[in-house]
Amino acid sequence: MSAFWLVPQLALAGIGEAFHFPGHTALFDQESRASLKSTSTAMVAMFVGIAYYVSTALVSGVQRTTGWLPNNINHGRMDNMYWLLFVIGVVNFGYFVVCAWLYKYQGVAKVVDENPSSDDK
Repeated sequence: MSAFWLVPQLALAGIGEAFHFPGHTALFDQESRASLKSTSTAMVAMFVGIAYYVSTALVSGVQRTTGWLPNNINHGRMDNMYWLLFVIGVVNFGYFVVCAWLYKYQGVAKVVDENPSSDDK
């Protein structure tokens, strides 16, 4: 099995990261109080670091409990590992959709209050 089979998955992960960082930073910048702006921007890097630790723990756990990831990739079951990551991604996306649906933007009320509509004139 060639390592080039991983290029599409890694390219999609890179594209996801490229959209994630600016959006996450902008959300924290817009929605946090002025006194927490620098802290909230640093939280993006902290979340990425935590995600790396969680992914390492996931791979270690899969290696310990299953035979999917042996030292020789030709004897492993990478397809099962990718299915597991797919299921985790679907659950994560569902959680994101629920949180986005329930979230009430704080900055929108400020903008509406500052910009009176033409009906008020």
